[in-house]
Amino acid sequence: MGLKWSKILKDLKVFDLKKLEVFVKVIETGSFSKAAELCHLTQPTVSGHIKQLEEYYEVPLIDRHTREVKPTPAGLLLHRYAKHILRLWEEFEREMHSYKGGQKGKLRIGGSTIPGQYILPFVLCRFNQKFPKIKINLQIADTKVVAEGVVKGELELGIIGAKVMPHQLHFEPVCNDEIILVIHKDYPHEIAQKKQITVEEIPDIPLIIREKGSGTWLTTQNTLKKLGLSPQRLNVVAELGSTEAVRQAVKAKLGASFISEIAVKEDLERGIFKKIEVKNLVIKRHFYLIYPSKKSLAPLAEIFIDFLKESSSSMEQD
Repeated sequence: MGLKWSKILKDLKVFDLKKLEVFVKVIETGSFSKAAELCHLTQPTVSGHIKQLEEYYEVPLIDRHTREVKPTPAGLLLHRYAKHILRLWEEFEREMHSYKGGQKGKLRIGGSTIPGQYILPFVLCRFNQKFPKIKINLQIADTKVVAEGVVKGELELGIIGAKVMPHQLHFEPVCNDEIILVIHKDYPHEIAQKKQITVEEIPDIPLIIREKGSGTWLTTQNTLKKLGLSPQRLNVVAELGSTEAVRQAVKAKLGASFISEIAVKEDLERGIFKKIEVKNLVIKRHFYLIYPSKKSLAPLAEIFIDFLKESSSSMEQD
């Protein structure tokens, strides 16, 4: 089964971009009610849009034999094409606004955990004050997911903490960070009482780490390897999917962790966490602005990049 572009555009009275957007939200949320909320519609309206699409294609798009909202094979196909069509339409509208001298439209950017949660919100606030007609859609994920999103065209720009997919992306340093080893001040382990340890003592510490796609963990692993400490020797007690989860696990005295100093600055200042100095170990890194290396940037992306360069000094928070 295939979708023909001529058929897609045949009858805009029945088939329009709003219906596509609603269908995508239904599939991605797995819920008619959640899709209705996100699209600012009533649930009966959402159901009506799905029904009209099914009547138009003369095939079921949602499997109604299960309690969960699951797409049929035809629904999966439409979902894949619909996402592509909606991305193209957004790109087209941005380009058209640029011909009107427009600083208007929507810009999709991605941020890995640290810049996404602790840096970009402040930058976006200032950006919005200067460019109120440009709406920013920020996706927060690990470094690998953000990089893949930029390569696939799902995101125009990203800010991440490690160089991944270097042949497909352009990397531009925008601010610095330091990864430090922290532990709860009352953690019941002799290591918490020491002011400094050696690299050889790290395997004795119960460690909480980030998942494999994390820029923080990639940078930490690479630095430890250079000092002769392989990841296999570490005493990993938990692998968690976000910096905030790691931070809360350290608070719960599950173990110590290598974590961004930016993320635990407040905990260190309040004396909840203790920084463990490791002799001859300093893990500094850049956060990088990334965009496709072989693709022209949209005007709104260029506006954001220029703004980021102008304000990059204020992004330094360590």
